[in-house]
Amino acid sequence: MRDPVSLRNIPKEVLHLAYAIHQHTGLSMSDVFRLALVSGMLIEATKIAPDHSGTLCGLDAGDVAKALRRHLSSAIDLLLEHEQHPYQLFLSSRNSGSLQVPSTSSMPVHTTSAVDVPSMHSIADDLDALGIGLGLSEALENQQLSS
Repeated sequence: MRDPVSLRNIPKEVLHLAYAIHQHTGLSMSDVFRLALVSGMLIEATKIAPDHSGTLCGLDAGDVAKALRRHLSSAIDLLLEHEQHPYQLFLSSRNSGSLQVPSTSSMPVHTTSAVDVPSMHSIADDLDALGIGLGLSEALENQQLSS
């Protein structure tokens, strides 16, 4: 493998977002970037056609789908809420009505600090099954144990 890739060309907006995630979760900036890289690589693997054995970049498609489900569920909810999901137009025209998505204004908003985040071992389990490594919950647990 080559030497580490320089982070000099990351757009300032992305660095600000990473810093905001770091502040909100209490994770180190390295952990934030690592988790973003893992999530991004899973997404990029889905953009490549499966090989002759049905794998996505050497990963079992079912395992990638299982890992992505947990990574993308909140993103899909956000897309639906703001009517930006790519299939939303298709679904609404097919059902002769708009797709009803619950508004977040009627739902209580809960924010948590890194100390209050419950253990979500299933994300770590999915990443471990893919051989990718430390998940968000394990990073938070390790941080809590070292505090």
